[in-house]
Amino acid sequence: MQCYGTFREAVTASTDGRIADAPLSAKHIDQKLADRLKDSSGTAGAEAVQLGVIYTDSNYGGSALVLTAGSGCGSGNGRGAQINLDGTWNNSVSSLTTLSCWLELWDAPNTSGVHQEYQQSTSYVGDAMNDRASSIALL
Repeated sequence: MQCYGTFREAVTASTDGRIADAPLSAKHIDQKLADRLKDSSGTAGAEAVQLGVIYTDSNYGGSALVLTAGSGCGSGNGRGAQINLDGTWNNSVSSLTTLSCWLELWDAPNTSGVHQEYQQSTSYVGDAMNDRASSIALL
């Protein structure tokens, strides 16, 4: 995992410089930027596809983790990948932005236990999943 000081730096690196005007904070992703990130998913030379963003606070606040991979998801066409949340990200997710994938939060590692699927960006994941996610499935 690569950490960046700002959301803009993360997007610039993961799109190989094709998108260099993202906001400094992931909190300010608008629909136009989300569409551009989705459109960049098949761009030759791009280091990674932006799949989604998870946040430690509701309303897209707090720390943000941009989920990336070498290819996108089929949004609803089966599980593309699974991520276990370790360290400070375990039991810390309160809101999320979907980009190239739907996100499914699970309350135990290895996508087990109670889960909730999110097909669109969500400013609050709900009481059942708030600060409970230990793994994520990318759909």
